[in-house]
Amino acid sequence: MRLLHTETLRIVALVCKDLDFEKATVSRKQVISHAWSECLKYLATRQNHPKTWLTDGKLGVYLRVVKTYGDIIGCQLNEQHLQKYEDVWNGYTDARNLQSALNIIDINKGGRYDFKFDDNYLFSDCTTMYFKGLNIFQYVYGDDWRRLVPIQNLDEIYRVVGKAIEKGKDK
Repeated sequence: MRLLHTETLRIVALVCKDLDFEKATVSRKQVISHAWSECLKYLATRQNHPKTWLTDGKLGVYLRVVKTYGDIIGCQLNEQHLQKYEDVWNGYTDARNLQSALNIIDINKGGRYDFKFDDNYLFSDCTTMYFKGLNIFQYVYGDDWRRLVPIQNLDEIYRVVGKAIEKGKDK
């Protein structure tokens, strides 16, 4: 039930090239749809999760961002599911469009709400996407991304992790 950083959503929807997804285990639509469905799952279960901290009104604003990026790339996200959650729906409709939602969230100014989308959270998203074969590090950190990522590709990740797992089984 992980919320994705708004910058992650923007990069996946608008910045990544089709070539970036060739070796990925996810598609552009899957990333955005998953962000939407994880929020709906949280609303249905109210299961506590450290990466889902937004309260209903704030979650509605966040869902406006997800829905808008989803619309841009052709996801079929049904906003009618939100209507049964009054506070979520109010937050969703208060943010009438992407720009108003981003202004409410505005990370640099602290925004109207206390959103916890910071640089560390963005780095975490980059890592999550990287493990799925989608490198968005390059769009966040430019050429410096190679200094930040110790393992350069999925084959090497698999080799290193596989060794660790096999070594753990021997004990």
